[in-house]
Amino acid sequence: MRYLTVIVLAAAMLAGCQETDTAEQADTSPSPPPATIQSATASPATPSSAAPLTPEEPFLYIEQMKILGENGQVVQVKSNTDIDQASLESALKKSLQTSNPQAEFSYTLEWESPRFVQIRLQMDEENAWSGTFNLDEANTADGRSYASTEQPYRNTVVVRSLTDQGSIHFKGIVSGTERRLPVWNTGWVKTVDNEQLTGPSFLFYGDEEHHLVHALTGRELTIPSFPLEEGAYGNDYGYNEMYSDRFYPGHTYMISGNKTLYRVDLKDFSRKKLHVFDKPVYGMSSSPDGTRIAVLYAHDDYIGPGADLLVLDQKGNTLLSRENAAFLSHSDGFLFVYPLSWEDNSILILPADYEESNPLGKIRFDIGSGASEVLLDDRITEQVKEDIWEHERQQDYYLLSTLQWSQDGRFAAYTSGSGTIRLYDKNERTITFMAAGVLLGWMPDGTLAWADVGDHAYTF
Repeated sequence: MRYLTVIVLAAAMLAGCQETDTAEQADTSPSPPPATIQSATASPATPSSAAPLTPEEPFLYIEQMKILGENGQVVQVKSNTDIDQASLESALKKSLQTSNPQAEFSYTLEWESPRFVQIRLQMDEENAWSGTFNLDEANTADGRSYASTEQPYRNTVVVRSLTDQGSIHFKGIVSGTERRLPVWNTGWVKTVDNEQLTGPSFLFYGDEEHHLVHALTGRELTIPSFPLEEGAYGNDYGYNEMYSDRFYPGHTYMISGNKTLYRVDLKDFSRKKLHVFDKPVYGMSSSPDGTRIAVLYAHDDYIGPGADLLVLDQKGNTLLSRENAAFLSHSDGFLFVYPLSWEDNSILILPADYEESNPLGKIRFDIGSGASEVLLDDRITEQVKEDIWEHERQQDYYLLSTLQWSQDGRFAAYTSGSGTIRLYDKNERTITFMAAGVLLGWMPDGTLAWADVGDHAYTF
């Protein structure tokens, strides 16, 4: 008997990203082996009691497993009705895409019953890879489709290597060159502008220490974490320190416990307290010249979507204060990071909700005049919108907000609704799978960078 352990819920979790009502449903398919640890899965809606003779909606329950002691993974697919086996096998074969087409990516299908198949994957776990496939084109034995208009990603499966070592991947889209840089697994990767280096650095947050890695050279700076202060606010991103998106010669800025702003010496890592906030901090950024620090913090005690803005000087003195400067929809009481940055030394880029009038979800705010305007991107034409929405099968402005354009404006990388990285070719109007990872953006040398850090990671 092979022993399995659940590691990730793929399609069922992706289905949960859509706002749908679900209800419990009896599952008559065989149970997995006794040694399998079960995870909760999304269930199809119960048929209306007013139409008891209407067949229930065909639904695939998908779970991903790791084979303990072996080099492989298993994707278990169960259905609430008999599956047309040939259509499922065809759907898998036609839709399978990998980050490295040259890498060996083999699989076998083991049918346990007409309603239960195990897709056994055999890959080289020593090398970083990822892939995806979609079972929408699979049908039931009586010819009905498993696809869902309301939940376009529910039958999408994303698989990746399970190595303990994180990495950054750099790929030349036209040249085909590839480079890989070993890094650390984390739940938060922050892009940092280091004034002393050409090109971006990436800060990998950790519980005991953080690692700042320069993208082009691999040069590393290890930053120790500080003890959690009394009265610190909890958050929903898992770390107690929030560093600025800019590092200067010898120092940077940091928020501890979503409450206290410090100037941090990068030589001996001593701290100087600059300001204590009376409500939880949502986000922070420092100006290119290092003379101003902008902070967004909760407007309400219940930690709602509204955020107040405070701009401080290097000594912690208030330069500007504005209530409800930013608004980002979320449930009350949940503390997440708000994206915030400086365009130059006087213009802040504030977050907003994604919508037709503001597809990027960004506001330009002049701290001198107080004027504000929606930040637009003229590269996002109606044709670009149509191509991406048609491919993703939903009109979602968030998808457009993640677009990152190559220097020549031909390619745009974005994070798809399934969490994978896709590449849009504006000239050819094609969209291809790049990888499952965290999109980091385009580097000065023209390569596209993404991080494989074990799981989802925040990138604010």
